[in-house]
Amino acid sequence: MITRATAVPALAALAVIHVVDLPGTLGPDRLVGIGYLAIIAAAIMAGAAMIARPHWLAWAATGGLAVAAMTGYVLTRSLPGGFLGDHGDVGNWRCPLGIAALGVEALIILLAAGWAWGARVRTTCWAAKTRSAASRAPEYSRPR
Repeated sequence: MITRATAVPALAALAVIHVVDLPGTLGPDRLVGIGYLAIIAAAIMAGAAMIARPHWLAWAATGGLAVAAMTGYVLTRSLPGGFLGDHGDVGNWRCPLGIAALGVEALIILLAAGWAWGARVRTTCWAAKTRSAASRAPEYSRPR
């Protein structure tokens, strides 16, 4: 419950950060701007899915979104020729909105990984508590 209550505002923050930075990305090379629009839409949909029902698919989408956004940030800054036609951000590692987005994305990745780990532990504990059909059968119906 706490992870979901933290993940939903983090997704909203991720969308807001990209909305604030969106006007600068809609220049002649619109691929980065289209990527921003995709991140914004995916963050809103993942947040809505998390509010409606914290299904494992919602958590997978949330973690995947954060990984994809973080990868895009790293690629636009590290590839010498630019990425998606964005040549202006190569080497620009000190962008305040970019650093804020990286922090939010790292938080979302940690929350999704923590939820996955917790789900694994809950499933393992549940499986250990269940008994096999042979152990539940009455003594007179067990083979000798």
